[in-house]
Parts: sequence; C-alpha cells; structure tokens
Amino acid sequence: MIIAPSHGFVLLSLPKVASTSLDAALERYHETPPARRQPPKHQNVRAFHQTTVRKVERLGFGRDAYELVCLFREPVAWLESWWRYRQRDHTRENRSERFTGDIAFDDFAELFLTDKERTGISGRPAQFVAGDPEQGWRIDRIFALDRPDVWTAWFSEQVGAPVEVTRRNQASARRPPELDADLRARLEAWFEPEREILDHLAVTGSWQPPHGWTPSGLATDDD
Repeated sequence: MIIAPSHGFVLLSLPKVASTSLDAALERYHETPPARRQPPKHQNVRAFHQTTVRKVERLGFGRDAYELVCLFREPVAWLESWWRYRQRDHTRENRSERFTGDIAFDDFAELFLTDKERTGISGRPAQFVAGDPEQGWRIDRIFALDRPDVWTAWFSEQVGAPVEVTRRNQASARRPPELDADLRARLEAWFEPEREILDHLAVTGSWQPPHGWTPSGLATDDD
C-alpha cells in the first residue's frame, strides 16, 4: 500500500498484481501515518475503510481529500501468477503442500475450482475492490494492469514527475499449456464478477465506479 494523500491518492495493492513493482516505484511518495501499527501491504477496500482511514486522517486528510485506487488483472492470468509464485524454492522448503513445481497449471486451476483452500489462495480480486453502499465505502478508480500507459501517466501527473515501473518479484517457471475448453469455460464462469470489472476497463483502461459499488454475482461468504 502506498499512502500519498498529499498527492491525491492511496494505492491499494492487490496480491499478484504487480504490487511489489509499483510500490517500489512510488515508495518515495509514501507518507507514514502516525500509528502504533502500520497498515499491511495488502488491504482490501472494506478493511481500508474500517482501519486505515482513521490513520490517514491523522496526516490531516479526510476520506474525500484523496482517491483510493488499485490495479486490476485479468483473472486467469492472476491465477497463473499464483501458480508460478508457488514454484519458488522457498515454498518447496517451507510450505511443501503448496508447492506447484510438480503440478501443471490446468491441474492447479482445477484444484482452485474444486478445493480452493488447498491452493493457499484466500479471497478473490472482485471482493478486494468491492465497496459497501450502506457504509459509503468505495474504490474511486481502478486501472487495468495491462494498460501501463494509462496508469503510469496518471500516477506521474499526481506526483508531478515521471513514474517508471521495473518488473520485480517474477517467479521463473515454464509457460502453462493452453487450458482445455471445458476448464477455461468453468474458470470464466467462476470469474464472472471479475469479468464485469474488466468490461468496464476495456475501452480506456481506467474506470471510476459509482460510490459504494460492489460487483454483482459475489457470494455472501466470499473472503
């Protein structure tokens, strides 16, 4: 998370969506709030409003003084990134039950659909950005990860200097095989809420949801 209300934004870092690279590019603009416990690297929209808004207020900025923004990734590519991430030696040595160096991506995708807990992945991208219309919790702007021309230009304008992002924390692994049609169709169906967001991002690479918006089709028990 990058807290930069003086520059008009707070960036939420969605896991496996270039968070390490973008945080590194923007860390010089981060403003550490006076708090005994600092906000975690990854925090969704609802948790931000429940715990971090008050900490940003101690910097002198109310919620309407900045935009809450994030990057969003095509969901099958997001899932593939988890599969690659779990192929690290660190995972094999410390969490062998989650190691994916000996499992094909299609088998990992099948496991995700049938026994998600075993993949070690909690939550989902659509739930991460979901607001709450009753509480007024909202994400103000979402960027498509695959449109760096759009979001680097926006961040550069906000901070008044060019923002250059270097890819970091890339898991080295073989390219996954093409998913069979049935498996891809089931993944696409599961990711329907994420697809709704991608539809909004398709034209310009940026979208400002209505206040309190939440993606349709989310189960009430989603993390």
